Amino acid sequence: MPRFLSQFAKRGAFGALLAVCIGVPLHTAHGQLLRPKRTLTAGAAPGCELAPAAVDNNATRNNAEARRLAAAAQEAALQGDQVAARAAYVRAAQLNPADERLTYDLARAHEELSDTLPAIGAYCRYLALAPNGTEAADVRTRLRTLVPNDARQRAEDAGIAFRLGLGFMDEQNYNAAVRAFDEVVRLSPAAPEGHFNRGLARSAVGARAGALADLETYRAGASTVEERVETARAIDVLRRPVYSPTTALLRGALPGFGQFYTARPVRGVVVLAAVAGSLGAALMQQTNETVVNYVDPNGFPAPYTETTTERKYFGPGVAAAVGITAIAAIESMWYANRSRRGASIIDRSGGVSVSPTISRDGAFGLAVRAPLF
Repeated sequence: MPRFLSQFAKRGAFGALLAVCIGVPLHTAHGQLLRPKRTLTAGAAPGCELAPAAVDNNATRNNAEARRLAAAAQEAALQGDQVAARAAYVRAAQLNPADERLTYDLARAHEELSDTLPAIGAYCRYLALAPNGTEAADVRTRLRTLVPNDARQRAEDAGIAFRLGLGFMDEQNYNAAVRAFDEVVRLSPAAPEGHFNRGLARSAVGARAGALADLETYRAGASTVEERVETARAIDVLRRPVYSPTTALLRGALPGFGQFYTARPVRGVVVLAAVAGSLGAALMQQTNETVVNYVDPNGFPAPYTETTTERKYFGPGVAAAVGITAIAAIESMWYANRSRRGASIIDRSGGVSVSPTISRDGAFGLAVRAPLF
């Protein structure tokens, strides 16, 4: 580096000039980064996804009639008429769907008639209404009997794949994490955490379309407003354009083309015009006329005018053109790199980051951030 540039950089003006004139991002603002979900919500119990019990929220509520029907159902059961008992419990549960006792009795009625799927659905609804209720232990025991072995095995396999995916996420092995959460989604599609974590892993490997689909699925079923808002922000980040730093640098070998690639045509035109102006100055010819006092062999004066042409600014012009092109290419690479960092939604805490900075006294430098062990 020439001496004057060295002194210029030491005073910090060189870095400031790059930042102001070319627009190099010296600080990058990150949005809120997301962490993977650590708990898999597969349902009230293994197999509950087989027969989700829907509740008609528009049904007329009549607790008194529900109690009368429940009493009639008990009487029918004592008389051995299980069909009538179940019919009464069905109507009672419709009139008072929030009563966990009615739901339990309905599940027992279904089970008495060997109607497995409705029984599973009613038992699962009981666990949703009263996960720690007086009959919860009995319900879980009955579900272990009623739920098919393959459904229980799927639930266990989903839990194993989920924990494996979390381990890969912690190791920042995101390709392996995507494959693990693929298995979670296949085995337990109703678990929102599988889609959420796979969305984070996909975003980390650049599969933005898949990440968007997963996060949209999670947002549609998010249980709280805060989670929906947080996920919506991440979706907005993923929709931002992302550029390749390598491509930006290579295209930047042609003046302004790095800026065109990163969707900043005005800046690209400015760079192209600056390089064209520098080359124009380099190729500009200057004509000089010099009177030569010539004496011929006979001793008579014979002065004549000698005309010469030169490119006085050739060296500085070419140097300026090369310098502007190089700086613009580097700027486009930094801009592309910033677009990738700014489009990240996953918290990679524990990593090392390097970013250019300008101190209060104008000194240009680099800030390195690394975890403390």
